Amino acid sequence: MKSLDRIANVAIIVAVAVFLMIVVRNEIDRHHAASGHSQQDFVGKTISLPGVRFTPGHNALVVAISTACHFCKDSLPFYKDLAARANGHVALIAVLPQPQSDAAEFLDKAGVATTQTVTASLDSIGVSGTPTVLLVDGSGKVTAAWVGKLDEKGQQSLIHTALPNAG
Repeated sequence: MKSLDRIANVAIIVAVAVFLMIVVRNEIDRHHAASGHSQQDFVGKTISLPGVRFTPGHNALVVAISTACHFCKDSLPFYKDLAARANGHVALIAVLPQPQSDAAEFLDKAGVATTQTVTASLDSIGVSGTPTVLLVDGSGKVTAAWVGKLDEKGQQSLIHTALPNAG
């Protein structure tokens, strides 16, 4: 009887370990590939947004997020810091699929000060998953992109690329 109990306990432990590995792997996949798009899928494409005029000679950061996205919510402290760093260097344009009042409230509560907040379908700029950050030149052409919730290395890459002269 003891050996049967031991086998059952080992089987339970193995099953739980396999389950946890699957859950962790799926979470990592979602973390690093939120939309199925890679950064290179965006580079070179030109985007336009209702009510937004990109300024020739100046870059803008377009942050595509959603109030319903937990990765976006987790990223709000980084976006708050990014907005502070971007101030005076590049425009920070938040694009959300929610109504303007909901989008503004979401960003205000988090302390994320944007140059402009736009309500638009994310599909209109080719984004199918959030969060996605696009570095756009003055003609609306995407020059760099970051997809998914960024780890420390990704955040530093974005800051270094988009704000090389910001403190």
